[in-house]
Amino acid sequence: MERLETTPTKYKNTDCETNINYVVKISRTLLTPIGIYPLHGSGTALSNFLVTIQIIIIFSLMLFLLVPHLIYTYWDAEDLTKLMKIIAAQVFNSLALIKFWTMIINKDSLRWCLAEIQDSWRNVSCDEDKQVMIKNAKTGRFLTVAYLSLSYGGALPYHIVMPLVAERIVKPDNTTQIPLPYPCDYVFFVPQDSPGYEMLFVTQIIISSLILSTNCGIYSLIATYIVHACCLFEIVGRHLDEVGKTVEGEVLQKLTQVIDKHTFAMKYALTLEKSLNIVFLSEMVGCTIIICFLEYGILLDFGEKNYLGMVTYVVLMTSILVNVFILSFIGDRLKEQSSKISEYTYDLEWHSMPKHMVHNLLFIMIRSNQPVTLTAGKLFDVSLQGFADVVKTSAAYLNFLRAVV
Repeated sequence: MERLETTPTKYKNTDCETNINYVVKISRTLLTPIGIYPLHGSGTALSNFLVTIQIIIIFSLMLFLLVPHLIYTYWDAEDLTKLMKIIAAQVFNSLALIKFWTMIINKDSLRWCLAEIQDSWRNVSCDEDKQVMIKNAKTGRFLTVAYLSLSYGGALPYHIVMPLVAERIVKPDNTTQIPLPYPCDYVFFVPQDSPGYEMLFVTQIIISSLILSTNCGIYSLIATYIVHACCLFEIVGRHLDEVGKTVEGEVLQKLTQVIDKHTFAMKYALTLEKSLNIVFLSEMVGCTIIICFLEYGILLDFGEKNYLGMVTYVVLMTSILVNVFILSFIGDRLKEQSSKISEYTYDLEWHSMPKHMVHNLLFIMIRSNQPVTLTAGKLFDVSLQGFADVVKTSAAYLNFLRAVV
């Protein structure tokens, strides 16, 4: 994909590399070690081979944790109550795998989007546009840090603290051991004795932390993408407002630049939607299920007076709710920013412009009346209404579980 060319300007952003690093630092730090950062690697044959090996190793580690956990849950677990409490972790890990492979399958499109973010900072046309970009970048960073804080603050105690304070497992020789963070059936080997058991315990913590970082890194990158798309439409609106203040001889040139920017903003947002709509679908549906089972776990721990477990589940549920809310919020904001272009166009003094220019403005208004939206698998929009539906659906599922179990 190639970016539409615009008229070059003399303005130069001397802080572009600092700005770019501010925008992508979190996602690059989390995703580069697992090989799925879109700009990871130099593009040579050797680099692509090494990245492929890196991805295979990381994916194998994830399967090493998830598959035996699934086998234990659906074939060996005898207590239905415990089964309900651990399904949330399985869904969370499955979401990480879906996101992991989405990043790989759509790497070219996502690489283009990320490269365009960097080019936007390098080729910003004026200081006013730069301030708009900085404002949006700060919003994206704040939302990302808020989600990461809650995710690590809730998930790490679940993986580390909960097993340490859980009821000990009594072995046949009357010795006890700490339960694994993820009860598993490894089929071909049973590491019940030292040091194999301790090594497996630490390995599960490391892999689960790796999966958590995968989820957080991909979420951070998605937030960066969507906030930048909002920024592009906001810049188009600002330039449209300037068209009405431009001297008569330069109106056509300024309007041409605005149309190019608007076309590119729509192309960028539609590329994002096409590349990530499966991720949005899995996130909305998966988080609904996770919230339901976390609510169930809170009720169980409250009944058993296990207040540490209850607090852990509350923090986890809060992080998932914040995750869905932020995703819905920025999706709603993108739709709002893209639809505002028609309002900016109507507010111009179009009645005093030449007829051919009014026709150009009319095309902008007609296109803006169909705002760009992010969809969950083409089924429904990612919006605040979607967030409300997630909360209501999870409560309905909880009532069903309480009635059945």
